[in-house]
Amino acid sequence: MTEELARIGITLPNDLLAHFDELIINNGHASRSDAVRDALRRYIQYHEWMNDVKGERIGIFEIVYNPVKKGLPAIIEKIIFESNEILLSSMRVHITSDYYMRILVLRGEGEHLAKMAAKLTAQKGVIHVKINTVNFCE
Repeated sequence: MTEELARIGITLPNDLLAHFDELIINNGHASRSDAVRDALRRYIQYHEWMNDVKGERIGIFEIVYNPVKKGLPAIIEKIIFESNEILLSSMRVHITSDYYMRILVLRGEGEHLAKMAAKLTAQKGVIHVKINTVNFCE
C-alpha cells in the first residue's frame, strides 16, 4: 500500500538551508524531502520520549543561547527558578563572543523537567536545549 503524501512549503534562512543541504550530502539522504521526514520523525520521537519522563529524576540540561538577545538571560533564569526544582549545579561557558552554554543539574519531577526544557526551547535566541534524565533519586 502506498502512503499518501502531503506537500508543504517552508521558509528558511539561506545559511540554514545551505548547512542542511551539506548534511544531506554527508549523511546519505536521497533528497531534502527524505531528510526532512527523518528530522520530523526524530522530533516526534524525542517529544514522545519527553512526555514519558515521570517520577523523581536528576535532569542534566545543555542550553546554548545568545546572551545579547534582549532580556534572554533573565528569561532563562526566571524559567529555571520558577520551576521549583532543586538546582544542584550550574555552569556557564563562553563558547564564542556571541554564544554561551549553560549546563544545569536539577533534581525534581520528570514531567516538570520536561516542561522546563520545552519552555527553554521556545525562547527566541536559544539555539539548543538538550535534557538527559537519570532515574536514581532516593
